[in-house]
Amino acid sequence: MRPSQAATGTDLRAMTRETGWNFAGDAARWQAVVRRAREADGVFCYAVTTTGVYCRPSCASRRPRRENVRFYATCAAAEAAGFGPCKRCRPNALPAAPARCEAAKGAP
Repeated sequence: MRPSQAATGTDLRAMTRETGWNFAGDAARWQAVVRRAREADGVFCYAVTTTGVYCRPSCASRRPRRENVRFYATCAAAEAAGFGPCKRCRPNALPAAPARCEAAKGAP
């Protein structure tokens, strides 16, 4: 199955397992952004030149035009290029689930 044929996140995970797809090329990264692939979070981030913001691949914000997107291996690289973090997906923050788990442990 080619990246353009994957219909869901489940297909994408299966393809990653079967083919060893590591989001190395821009085409594979763009497909992850289009599908909002959670398994790509932490592997790379993308920045939108028209807004000056960088996001996680799974960000629920409006999908940008491909010609306005730049890919970066880390959030630090995107910030060094002059982009700021998205306020919606907070790509430079830890995932919310572990924070909630820690808060629940301390709750009476």
